[in-house]
Parts: sequence; structure tokens; C-alpha cells
Amino acid sequence: MYKRMFAVAVLCCLFTTLALAQKTDIDWDRTANFANFHTYSWEPSPHAAKGFWNDRIIEAVDKELQAKGLTKVDSNPDMWVVYSNSIKDQKQVVGTGYNMGPGWYWGGWGGPNQVTYNTYVTKMGTLVVELADAKNKQLLWRGSATDTISDNSNKNINNLNKAVAKLFKNFPPQDKK
Repeated sequence: MYKRMFAVAVLCCLFTTLALAQKTDIDWDRTANFANFHTYSWEPSPHAAKGFWNDRIIEAVDKELQAKGLTKVDSNPDMWVVYSNSIKDQKQVVGTGYNMGPGWYWGGWGGPNQVTYNTYVTKMGTLVVELADAKNKQLLWRGSATDTISDNSNKNINNLNKAVAKLFKNFPPQDKK
């Protein structure tokens, strides 16, 4: 019985870890020649982050783009950069007490025990960064990152920086031929 409980606990920890892992998605225009783009400028966000987060997001993206050799300019850029974000509640219902098997109680043994359900709510944040050709206003690249939001501001800043670095890890994209 203890082996079964231990196995269930290990599986719960594994699924919790997988559920909390940062998820990123990246797509780009396969016909675009990213070698032609050297400068960028920001467009206002349609869903700007609140408080200090707008500046933190812009700073994190600037750091990654500049590390890739792009230059931020005030006018006449090759690319426009824009981001949007959203925060949503994610609910998870967990049931416990699914014991079927030998039990010593009045009336026999082997019957079900009481099942208890708990609902957990976590905040999930999604950041979408888009790069567009400034001349023809066509989307070139889009990346999104989704992760849980903590009550700890320092942890959230660290997660933001990791997510943006992960988004731009293989930028500019190269088609595998």
C-alpha cells in the first residue's frame, strides 16, 4: 500500500513539474531573408503590461535583439517590434482518497473511502513578441512564451528574462535544408 501511495506522489510531482514548465512557440516567414534587417523600433503594445512590467519586457527584448546584432533606432527602422501579454487563471481540480482495497471497518472490507476534491488556481502569463517588416508591414517572426506567475516579483523578473532568452535563442531563424 505504501508503494502505491509513493508511486502516486511521484507521479503527481512529475505532472506538476511538467505543468509549471515554461512553454514557448516560435514561427516565422520562411521566405524572409533576415540578413536584410539591421535596425528595429518599437510600436506601442495593444495589450501593454501594467506597472513596471512594460519597461521590463521592452528591456529584456532589447537586450536579446541587440545581442543578435540589431540596432534600436528612433526612426526609419527595418523592423517593427511589438509585444502583447495576457494573464489568465488556470484551475486544476485534484481528487484524493481513491482507496479501493482491504480496509478494516464495520460491515466488511474492500469498499471505497471518501473522495476529497481540492481546486487550485494559478495565474498563467503569456507574452507574445512580433517582428514585422517596416517597409511592407508584413509579419516576419512571432514568438510566445507561457509560464506561471508567482507572488515573488524577483522570480517573475527572472522567468521573464529566461523566457525572452529562450524565444530569441535561435534568432534569426534558419531553415534546415
